[in-house]
Amino acid sequence: MTFVADSMLGKLARWLRILGYDTAYDAFAEDDDLLVQAEAEDRILLTRDGPLAERAPVERCVRIAHDSLDDQIAQLVDVVGLDLNRKPFTRCLVCNEPIVKISDAEARERVPPYVFQTQTRFSKCPICNRIYWQGTHLNRMVERLEQIRSRALGQPHASDRGEQKI
Repeated sequence: MTFVADSMLGKLARWLRILGYDTAYDAFAEDDDLLVQAEAEDRILLTRDGPLAERAPVERCVRIAHDSLDDQIAQLVDVVGLDLNRKPFTRCLVCNEPIVKISDAEARERVPPYVFQTQTRFSKCPICNRIYWQGTHLNRMVERLEQIRSRALGQPHASDRGEQKI
């Protein structure tokens, strides 16, 4: 399952990439280009634009009805069977390519010394050459993913019950 998101859905596109889904996104793409791309690349068009959704084949388009990311993802779980248990963090968040592991030697040249000393695994995007590692932001992203999963699947999350995760 692959997607193309319109300009109103940049945050959703980013989180679909975090979830491991191939999601094309160009904030400046014209509607006609999105329709052509969805057809040519066998992608599901995600849009908030009613007229654009009406022009797209029903089986190739989801009109996103909600403003909130959690509700948008819950809608995709219901409508297209989005799997929230896929392995996350496998795609470049910038250009959407699958990231690949790199050697310590290659990472040493590309990351700050402290990062190299404190991290053991590095990946990079083969297209834009962005380097990825498990920085402190990863914990926040994992927590956010847990919240999204809980809400999309209709289960209360610990933070919704006033609990703190230890």
